[in-house]
Amino acid sequence: MLEENISEKSGFVRLALGIGLTACGISHLVKENGNKTLGMLSITAGSLKIAEGIFLYCPTKAMFSNNVKNAVTTSMQEFMDGDSLMTAFNSRYNSGNQNSNGGNGSTMQQMTQTAAKVAETVANTTQSGTMMEEAAKAIQGVTNNANQKKSK
Repeated sequence: MLEENISEKSGFVRLALGIGLTACGISHLVKENGNKTLGMLSITAGSLKIAEGIFLYCPTKAMFSNNVKNAVTTSMQEFMDGDSLMTAFNSRYNSGNQNSNGGNGSTMQQMTQTAAKVAETVANTTQSGTMMEEAAKAIQGVTNNANQKKSK
């Protein structure tokens, strides 16, 4: 059984348009000098619209909504995949490191220095023993560790 994918209002409009298209197609076929090809196309399109209106199902809409749903699902799965995120991160920042200042990794050093400054500011402005201070200490530890690895 086909699952309805259009509303009743849209079905009524499609039914009315289908009847109109079919009538126009028949009139083209009846005329002596009428365009027979246009008449057949109008009758075909009209009958399809009538069927869509009766069954409240549009195959074109179903095809596009499935394709869009699959594309969004695939994109979100790829986006949430850790490997692709790390690949994108590495390509962005590693290529930047090689291109700037002779490839000495100044971009990464700037990032760690900025993180250290933020951590120091947070640690200085929060009360001792708070979660923010602990987070700031953790950030300082990570940046110090990163700076030590860079200097080796």
